[in-house]
Amino acid sequence: MKVSIIIPTYNRNEILCETVSNILQYENQYHELIIVDQTKEHEPHTKLYLDELSNNKKIKYIYVDFPNLPNARNVGIDNSSGDIILFLDDDVKINEDTILSHISGFSYKNIGCVTGKVTVINLNKNQNVVFGNASKIKTKIKFLLFLILRKKASYAGRLGILSDFSQNKILPADTCIGCNMSYKREVFVKCGQFDPNYAGNAIREDTDMSLRLRKKGYKIIYIPDAGLIHYMDNSGGTRTSLNENYWRAFFRNQCYFYIKNFNYSYLYIFFIQLFDILRCRKSGISSYPLFKKSYKDAKFLLEKTFG
Repeated sequence: MKVSIIIPTYNRNEILCETVSNILQYENQYHELIIVDQTKEHEPHTKLYLDELSNNKKIKYIYVDFPNLPNARNVGIDNSSGDIILFLDDDVKINEDTILSHISGFSYKNIGCVTGKVTVINLNKNQNVVFGNASKIKTKIKFLLFLILRKKASYAGRLGILSDFSQNKILPADTCIGCNMSYKREVFVKCGQFDPNYAGNAIREDTDMSLRLRKKGYKIIYIPDAGLIHYMDNSGGTRTSLNENYWRAFFRNQCYFYIKNFNYSYLYIFFIQLFDILRCRKSGISSYPLFKKSYKDAKFLLEKTFG
């Protein structure tokens, strides 16, 4: 089975070059490496490196003139030719088992998506918006809830979205993780591509895709050996500072996801997002009016898109 690796990238330089260099070590395991670049201007050494690889046919380089992660994924799909499409982030490190384990996952019955173990290495977590958004109480509650649901690598339902992509055994999963996920090409034919309405930080775009493929009868499997290291670089990508624009996109994407896939009410989504709302408030932002506005924006976007 031919594998197309797609890496969407935005405002990354050195870490992007390191990621591409790492993947090229295993070029005998995949069919093509596609870089979908949304960066307006790279540092000179990064541009030189990417141009050289493109000229030597080591990568397929595609430039997109506006940043939107789901759209970048779709552009990659449209320009790929593999039977399996593997999405990796632009700040990761794979090993000799990663790609081969993704391929092996599709030998299981009805598998439409494979996701793998993610080991996070970030030396400056205090400066990272993702870690900064994870309060201790919220983390502990999620951990306790997940103990009950340990038979899966991830859960999506009335309790919201819970996941643990650090386990060491093969498990079924409700959802995948965007930095390390692969799909059969046929999934995008039968289920559609990624929804570009998940803008900004693109929270829930991978979860949305996961639920759609499961509704079509496909399964998701978590394979630890299909693992990688995720550096979660503090700048670039979908990471911005914890300002009002971040929270507006965060809540709008969350509301859009829960209404679209579960038709949850305003109060129920508010309950699921309560810890994030409180976290937003602690950062000095009027979180309640912002959440209400984000909910209305999500409703309007759904009506505009789906009628």
